[in-house]
Amino acid sequence: MMDVYADYAAAAPLRPEARAVVLEALDAGLGNPSSAHDAGSRARARLEAAREEVAAALDARPLEIVFTSGATEANNLALAGAAVTRALPTRIAVPATEHASVLAPARALAARGHVLVELPVDATGRTAPAEAAAARPDLLSVALVNAETGVVQDVATLAAAARAHGAVVHVDAAQAPAFLPVTVEALAVDLVTLSSAKLGGPSGAGALWVRRGTGIAPLLHGGPQEQGLRPGGENVAAAVGFATALALAVAEREREVARLAALRTRLRAGIATVWPDARFTLAPDVPAAPHLVSVTLPGVVGEDVVAALDLEGIAASTGSACAAGAAEPSHVLVAMGRTPEEARAALRLSLGWASTDHDVDAIIAALGRVRARVTRRSEEAAWPAHGS
Repeated sequence: MMDVYADYAAAAPLRPEARAVVLEALDAGLGNPSSAHDAGSRARARLEAAREEVAAALDARPLEIVFTSGATEANNLALAGAAVTRALPTRIAVPATEHASVLAPARALAARGHVLVELPVDATGRTAPAEAAAARPDLLSVALVNAETGVVQDVATLAAAARAHGAVVHVDAAQAPAFLPVTVEALAVDLVTLSSAKLGGPSGAGALWVRRGTGIAPLLHGGPQEQGLRPGGENVAAAVGFATALALAVAEREREVARLAALRTRLRAGIATVWPDARFTLAPDVPAAPHLVSVTLPGVVGEDVVAALDLEGIAASTGSACAAGAAEPSHVLVAMGRTPEEARAALRLSLGWASTDHDVDAIIAALGRVRARVTRRSEEAAWPAHGS
């Protein structure tokens, strides 16, 4: 049985180059980067080199990079850290399709007296700049690339609309650097979240870019590390692996976007052939990252299809890994106007740096077999029981 990984939007397989630098850092006998001895100094040098590499990918200053344990921590630090620096309750605006690591802290802040406005989206999952302006936020948080559908938000326009009211603007760019330029001046925002795992770096690493002068408070206390915003000993090996994966993603972006777009076209065509009543979440002309296909398969439950594909050796998902197994239908698809039944019938297939034509062909063939089994079971269930 061929094993095919099609869940890059959840986490990409570790790239060999990232693995190599992680192992080299672990084998180097590095100490705590805050220590004054030689082992600590060598660790500090590795950490700061990684910081410079991450900053270069964003066209930012190294001291604006705060290493975190991943995108979830970075998103929480961005929202809670920005909100608590204000004397008055913060008015927070987020599109209704945001990732749980943005929606959950935003709702938690609202429960503590801040004000939350969940912005509506259109049928493609995009928020209109007028909605951001009408919300008059003190803090706007928006994903550049949606993790469930791949749709690309017009972040620069949304940021301009929010900034007209003096808002701090945070962008969750966890899904973006391999497919879109993520330069902080072009985005014109104040805070940017990055993830290592989405790029083929080690899990448990990420970063928050904090524009110099942006008011933000730490979530944790106990040390001066990461400009005082993230106390505790830094994970040097994870940071260097993350930086390596990010640099590779940026260097290969143009080639990979074209290659993955071709694979996505092939995958969509194959799905339409083997599952004719499938409904794609986004039309081909909607601005979207090239690695992801979201599709509704009428008459089935997406989790059942994921389980059936797993038995075929295909790793896929119904949506964000943070919501996997939830009883509720995808909040993203419901916000886009899908019914709960349609949202429960969703399948997400996402490709990446190691995906091939053979992988796509295997996914299509497996879906054909899964559909045949699902159809046969439906027909058997509808056949009248034999009377005796």
